[in-house]
Amino acid sequence: MSLLPIIQDDEATDEQTVIFDHSKQMFGRVANAVRVGSATPRIMQSLFSFIVGGMREEISNVLDKRTKCLVILKTSTLNGCAY
Repeated sequence: MSLLPIIQDDEATDEQTVIFDHSKQMFGRVANAVRVGSATPRIMQSLFSFIVGGMREEISNVLDKRTKCLVILKTSTLNGCAY
């Protein structure tokens, strides 16, 4: 049982809804980590800005978005992440 709630779409405040919408635009879904992190929207906004900045090709200019997502998937798999 988690100490922080996993915020669902119908329970989200206006700030949380903005975070969820951006997550859906960027990744096609809202990860549970984003849902839990949005329990404190101000902190999640900062973390999400960092994640988005790292994913954007024009900012990092090293790897394309698809390759970065594959690296994330491979790293998660190697670390035993269930999803």
